[in-house]
Amino acid sequence: GRGTPPHYLIGVPSGACFAIEEEYSYPWNMPSVRNAALAGSIAGVVEAMVMQPADVIKTRFQARAFSQTSLWRTFADAARIEGGLAYYKGIVPTLCTVTPKVTLQMGGLAFFKPRCKDIVPDALVPATAGILTGIVQAFAFLTPMETIKVRQQVEVGWDGSYRTMVGTMRHMAANEGFLGFYQGLAPTVVRQSGGLVVKFSGYEGIKAMLSDRPGETLAGWKHALAGGATNIAVGVLNSPPDVVKTRMQEQSSATRRYASSWDCCCIIAREEGLRAFFRGSQASRNLLC
Repeated sequence: GRGTPPHYLIGVPSGACFAIEEEYSYPWNMPSVRNAALAGSIAGVVEAMVMQPADVIKTRFQARAFSQTSLWRTFADAARIEGGLAYYKGIVPTLCTVTPKVTLQMGGLAFFKPRCKDIVPDALVPATAGILTGIVQAFAFLTPMETIKVRQQVEVGWDGSYRTMVGTMRHMAANEGFLGFYQGLAPTVVRQSGGLVVKFSGYEGIKAMLSDRPGETLAGWKHALAGGATNIAVGVLNSPPDVVKTRMQEQSSATRRYASSWDCCCIIAREEGLRAFFRGSQASRNLLC
């Protein structure tokens, strides 16, 4: 039978989110799922095109190669040395992840939620669904595609090995093998799962705080406020694993500095201090404000 309509919180590449309310019964209402995924994909593509310059600068600011460079020097040097197109490095792998990311993030809650109800307490069902969805995203496509994206974004100039997505894939396959595409898998899992826990649980919690009575249909601005507040929290909490992910993914077999994600955490903390783990959130905040 039909249950309470859930709210699918769909995150698009740089972290914006929106809610799609849809009546839900299991098995899925596939036309509704397709329509929601299409709407989310279109929004994701638009946002990726708008936000890609900020993502490029954020990635460079996180990377070891730019660790001694200020945010605004990183921003200015990209245009001065490489031209305006530098701000769109890595756009192809970013766009390739939009539809699967949106679809899995929406479908993950619908798929895992009924399967978790008899395993964990009701209060933990959204969080558990978020963790499982994040693991699937990281293994299925995000880690390889983001490794390619990071290699393209941190390379300065246009005549290197990572100039195009296909060229990056060929170079990595020839020199690092299949496992080269899965560098930074652990922090990617932590980032995705942690982010979705906050999104799936925090979004519903904030909505409940904004409701005058249980079951109330919220105004659009309240959905937007809940989504915005949730994404701010996700951006801050996800910064440490995102920095570690970038450091792991930028290194090739010829430039390896970190033996593992844990080794990367220890070296960053020892050499750069805890503040370095929040370079990503600092970059995003400064560039967007």
